[in-house]
Amino acid sequence: MRQVMRVVVDQCVPAALTAGLNVAQRLGWVTILPLSLVIERDYGNYALTLGVAAALVGGGTFAREGRQFGIEGFLTTTLASLVMASPFVLARYGITLGVAPAHFAVVATFAYLGFHVAIGLLVGGCWSVVVKTFREQRLLDSWREPPDRV
Repeated sequence: MRQVMRVVVDQCVPAALTAGLNVAQRLGWVTILPLSLVIERDYGNYALTLGVAAALVGGGTFAREGRQFGIEGFLTTTLASLVMASPFVLARYGITLGVAPAHFAVVATFAYLGFHVAIGLLVGGCWSVVVKTFREQRLLDSWREPPDRV
């Protein structure tokens, strides 16, 4: 039972958070990317699947004892998500980087899917840091001796 709870906390919770973020964006409650409705309609389910898979892998990988989602991982994943978001920001201002509109649409599609993978990794990695911190604190509290009562 303890192993099942650990898998749920380590992997399923970040996957659910990532799925909730994707669904909230689809419903218009939050805006993560200024994207076209065509990309979201055609590739939204793929983005949801890839983001949840990335959160499952990220949460499971970084929850292990030897792995850690540190500042390097956070900054690298954040940089990757910013690179993936750049076609949407540029398209808003009419900048297509000199490529044909059909090619820019392909770049935007891959960037959309890659962005959701990066978001899934960020959620899974940050969640693993939070869970590890609480586990270490609980372990430290269990090692402390209770104060002597007189």
